[in-house]
Amino acid sequence: MHRKFVGKYLFKKEKFLFLFLFIIFFYPSNFYSQIKTNLDVFYSLTDSLVDRINSEIPSNEKKILLTLNLGQNYSLFSNNIKDRFIKNGKEILVQPSDGLSIPYVDIVIVGAGVEYGEMFRSGFFGTHYIQRNSTIFGNYLQSFSKSGKQDYEITLLDTVEVEDINTLENQSYPFTKGTVPAEPFMSGLAEPLIAIGTATLVIVLFFTIRSE
Repeated sequence: MHRKFVGKYLFKKEKFLFLFLFIIFFYPSNFYSQIKTNLDVFYSLTDSLVDRINSEIPSNEKKILLTLNLGQNYSLFSNNIKDRFIKNGKEILVQPSDGLSIPYVDIVIVGAGVEYGEMFRSGFFGTHYIQRNSTIFGNYLQSFSKSGKQDYEITLLDTVEVEDINTLENQSYPFTKGTVPAEPFMSGLAEPLIAIGTATLVIVLFFTIRSE
Protein backbone atom coordinates (compact mmCIF):
# COMPACT_ATOMS: atom_id res chain seq x y z
CA MET A 1 0.00 0.00 0.00
CA HIS A 2 2.80 2.42 0.90
CA ARG A 3 4.62 1.68 -2.37
CA LYS A 4 1.49 2.40 -4.39
CA PHE A 5 1.06 5.78 -2.69
CA VAL A 6 4.70 6.76 -3.27
CA GLY A 7 4.67 5.63 -6.86
CA LYS A 8 1.39 7.35 -7.59
CA TYR A 9 1.98 10.74 -5.98
CA LEU A 10 5.73 11.30 -5.79
CA PHE A 11 7.42 9.67 -8.76
CA LYS A 12 5.40 10.67 -11.79
CA LYS A 13 7.82 12.52 -14.05
CA GLU A 14 5.34 15.07 -15.39
CA LYS A 15 4.25 16.18 -11.92
CA PHE A 16 7.77 16.35 -10.58
CA LEU A 17 8.93 18.39 -13.57
CA PHE A 18 6.04 20.82 -13.16
CA LEU A 19 6.84 21.39 -9.50
CA PHE A 20 10.54 21.80 -10.28
CA LEU A 21 9.88 24.43 -12.96
CA PHE A 22 7.45 26.20 -10.64
CA ILE A 23 10.07 26.53 -7.91
CA ILE A 24 12.76 27.71 -10.33
CA PHE A 25 10.43 30.32 -11.82
CA PHE A 26 9.34 31.88 -8.54
CA TYR A 27 12.65 31.51 -6.69
CA PRO A 28 15.42 32.06 -9.27
CA SER A 29 19.03 31.64 -8.22
CA ASN A 30 21.43 34.53 -8.28
CA PHE A 31 23.71 34.02 -11.27
CA TYR A 32 25.41 37.42 -11.10
CA SER A 33 29.16 37.31 -10.67
CA GLN A 34 31.25 39.46 -8.39
CA ILE A 35 30.53 43.11 -9.18
CA LYS A 36 33.22 45.80 -9.30
CA THR A 37 32.89 48.90 -7.16
CA ASN A 38 32.04 52.10 -9.00
CA LEU A 39 35.59 53.33 -8.56
CA ASP A 40 37.01 50.09 -9.98
CA VAL A 41 34.75 50.54 -13.01
CA PHE A 42 36.23 54.00 -13.61
CA TYR A 43 39.73 52.53 -13.44
CA SER A 44 38.64 50.08 -16.14
CA LEU A 45 37.34 52.96 -18.25
CA THR A 46 40.67 54.78 -18.04
CA ASP A 47 42.35 51.53 -19.10
CA SER A 48 40.12 51.49 -22.18
CA LEU A 49 41.06 55.11 -22.92
CA VAL A 50 44.78 54.34 -22.73
CA ASP A 51 44.36 51.27 -24.94
CA ARG A 52 42.57 53.40 -27.53
CA ILE A 53 45.33 56.04 -27.55
CA ASN A 54 48.07 53.43 -27.57
CA SER A 55 46.55 51.77 -30.65
CA GLU A 56 47.09 55.04 -32.55
CA ILE A 57 50.81 55.22 -31.70
CA PRO A 58 53.17 53.23 -33.96
CA SER A 59 54.37 50.08 -32.22
CA ASN A 60 58.01 50.98 -32.84
CA GLU A 61 57.64 54.12 -30.70
CA LYS A 62 58.63 52.93 -27.22
CA LYS A 63 58.79 56.32 -25.48
CA ILE A 64 56.08 58.92 -24.99
CA LEU A 65 55.98 62.35 -23.44
CA LEU A 66 52.85 62.16 -21.27
CA THR A 67 50.90 65.12 -19.91
CA LEU A 68 47.83 64.56 -17.73
CA ASN A 69 45.24 67.27 -17.07
CA LEU A 70 42.92 65.52 -14.66
CA GLY A 71 42.04 68.31 -12.26
CA GLN A 72 41.61 67.80 -8.55
CA ASN A 73 38.58 65.53 -8.90
CA TYR A 74 40.23 62.89 -11.09
CA SER A 75 43.89 63.08 -10.10
CA LEU A 76 43.60 59.62 -8.52
CA PHE A 77 43.59 58.13 -12.05
CA SER A 78 47.09 59.46 -12.79
CA ASN A 79 49.08 56.44 -11.65
CA ASN A 80 46.63 54.02 -13.20
CA ILE A 81 46.94 55.74 -16.60
CA LYS A 82 50.73 55.69 -16.42
CA ASP A 83 50.76 52.05 -15.36
CA ARG A 84 48.53 51.13 -18.31
CA PHE A 85 50.90 52.79 -20.78
CA ILE A 86 53.81 50.91 -19.22
CA LYS A 87 51.94 47.61 -19.54
CA ASN A 88 51.43 48.49 -23.20
CA GLY A 89 55.20 48.64 -23.60
CA LYS A 90 55.71 52.42 -23.38
CA GLU A 91 58.36 54.28 -21.41
CA ILE A 92 56.93 57.48 -19.97
CA LEU A 93 58.96 60.70 -20.02
CA VAL A 94 58.01 63.88 -18.20
CA GLN A 95 60.53 66.05 -20.04
CA PRO A 96 61.70 65.79 -23.69
CA SER A 97 65.16 64.34 -24.20
CA ASP A 98 67.67 66.65 -25.90
CA GLY A 99 67.88 66.09 -29.62
CA LEU A 100 65.17 63.42 -29.68
CA SER A 101 61.71 63.63 -31.23
CA ILE A 102 59.43 61.94 -28.70
CA PRO A 103 55.71 61.35 -29.35
CA TYR A 104 53.60 63.38 -26.96
CA VAL A 105 50.25 62.50 -25.46
CA ASP A 106 48.06 65.02 -23.63
CA ILE A 107 45.01 63.59 -21.82
CA VAL A 108 42.19 65.65 -20.31
CA ILE A 109 39.39 64.19 -18.20
CA VAL A 110 36.52 66.67 -18.16
CA GLY A 111 34.00 64.63 -16.21
CA ALA A 112 32.95 61.26 -14.84
CA GLY A 113 29.75 60.00 -13.28
CA VAL A 114 27.30 57.22 -12.52
CA GLU A 115 23.62 57.05 -13.46
CA TYR A 116 21.22 54.34 -12.35
CA GLY A 117 18.39 53.08 -14.53
CA GLU A 118 15.02 51.64 -13.62
CA MET A 119 14.80 49.14 -10.78
CA PHE A 120 13.58 45.61 -11.46
CA ARG A 121 13.34 42.20 -9.78
CA SER A 122 14.89 38.88 -10.77
CA GLY A 123 11.62 36.98 -10.61
CA PHE A 124 8.49 37.74 -8.62
CA PHE A 125 10.18 37.34 -5.22
CA GLY A 126 13.75 37.92 -6.34
CA THR A 127 16.36 40.52 -5.45
CA HIS A 128 16.03 44.12 -6.62
CA TYR A 129 18.48 44.96 -9.40
CA ILE A 130 19.29 48.18 -11.20
CA GLN A 131 21.25 49.17 -14.29
CA ARG A 132 24.49 51.05 -13.65
CA ASN A 133 25.71 53.45 -16.33
CA SER A 134 29.32 54.60 -15.71
CA THR A 135 30.92 57.19 -18.01
CA ILE A 136 34.10 59.21 -18.37
CA PHE A 137 34.53 61.92 -21.02
CA GLY A 138 37.09 64.46 -22.11
CA ASN A 139 39.62 64.87 -24.89
CA TYR A 140 43.18 63.98 -25.82
CA LEU A 141 45.87 65.13 -28.21
CA GLN A 142 48.75 63.04 -29.47
CA SER A 143 51.38 63.82 -32.06
CA PHE A 144 50.56 60.92 -34.41
CA SER A 145 46.94 61.97 -34.87
CA LYS A 146 46.10 63.95 -38.01
CA SER A 147 42.75 64.96 -36.53
CA GLY A 148 44.17 67.14 -33.77
CA LYS A 149 42.27 67.17 -30.51
CA GLN A 150 39.90 64.22 -30.21
CA ASP A 151 36.91 64.05 -27.90
CA TYR A 152 36.08 60.78 -26.16
CA GLU A 153 33.23 59.36 -24.12
CA ILE A 154 33.63 55.85 -22.71
CA THR A 155 30.69 54.13 -21.05
CA LEU A 156 30.11 50.82 -19.30
CA LEU A 157 26.59 49.52 -18.71
CA ASP A 158 26.04 46.66 -16.27
CA THR A 159 23.64 45.49 -13.56
CA VAL A 160 24.05 45.57 -9.77
CA GLU A 161 21.96 44.68 -6.71
CA VAL A 162 20.22 47.68 -5.19
CA GLU A 163 21.17 46.64 -1.66
CA ASP A 164 24.88 46.72 -2.65
CA ILE A 165 24.92 50.31 -3.93
CA ASN A 166 26.10 51.83 -0.64
CA THR A 167 29.16 49.58 -0.63
CA LEU A 168 29.82 50.05 -4.37
CA GLU A 169 29.91 53.83 -4.06
CA ASN A 170 32.81 55.69 -2.47
CA GLN A 171 31.83 58.53 -0.16
CA SER A 172 35.18 60.25 -0.70
CA TYR A 173 34.59 60.62 -4.45
CA PRO A 174 31.24 62.21 -5.38
CA PHE A 175 31.50 61.10 -9.01
CA THR A 176 31.10 57.47 -7.89
CA LYS A 177 27.65 58.26 -6.47
CA GLY A 178 24.34 58.44 -8.31
CA THR A 179 20.65 58.91 -7.61
CA VAL A 180 18.73 55.65 -7.13
CA PRO A 181 15.18 55.83 -8.54
CA ALA A 182 12.29 54.60 -6.42
CA GLU A 183 10.88 51.11 -6.88
CA PRO A 184 8.10 51.09 -9.50
CA PHE A 185 4.71 51.41 -7.77
CA MET A 186 3.16 48.42 -9.51
CA SER A 187 6.05 46.18 -8.47
CA GLY A 188 5.43 46.79 -4.77
CA LEU A 189 1.66 46.59 -5.17
CA ALA A 190 1.66 43.36 -7.15
CA GLU A 191 3.88 41.37 -4.78
CA PRO A 192 1.23 40.61 -2.11
CA LEU A 193 -1.25 39.65 -4.84
CA ILE A 194 1.31 37.35 -6.45
CA ALA A 195 2.01 35.73 -3.07
CA ILE A 196 -1.70 35.00 -2.60
CA GLY A 197 -1.96 33.64 -6.14
CA THR A 198 1.09 31.45 -5.63
CA ALA A 199 -0.29 29.90 -2.44
CA THR A 200 -3.58 29.21 -4.20
CA LEU A 201 -1.80 27.56 -7.11
CA VAL A 202 0.19 25.30 -4.78
CA ILE A 203 -2.99 24.18 -2.98
CA VAL A 204 -4.85 23.57 -6.24
CA LEU A 205 -1.90 21.67 -7.65
CA PHE A 206 -1.64 19.53 -4.51
CA PHE A 207 -5.31 18.56 -4.53
CA THR A 208 -5.21 17.91 -8.25
CA ILE A 209 -2.36 15.45 -7.82
CA ARG A 210 -4.02 13.78 -4.82
CA SER A 211 -7.29 13.37 -6.68
CA GLU A 212 -5.80 11.43 -9.61
